[in-house]
Amino acid sequence: YCIKEKQGITDTDDYLLTGEMLEQYRGYEIKVYWSNIEQGYVFCIFTSDGTGIIESNVYHYEKFALMGARETVDRYIEVKERGLDRWTI
Repeated sequence: YCIKEKQGITDTDDYLLTGEMLEQYRGYEIKVYWSNIEQGYVFCIFTSDGTGIIESNVYHYEKFALMGARETVDRYIEVKERGLDRWTI
């Protein structure tokens, strides 16, 4: 979990209320989960080697978090294909 590593949270029960949703999309792994800390759904995107590259803001609905994650992967790939070093969400 991107945010879990950042904040040093060690007790998963305090961190997650429900299970996570995992999806492989265009060579990246998307994790969508409920965050008790953020009080909403958050997504993280990981490369194929497990490196976390993006963490989202809070979404009120799981389906919107997943849609946002897919759009973010699409934009990330587009920027990489153009050879740019930086990109914004």
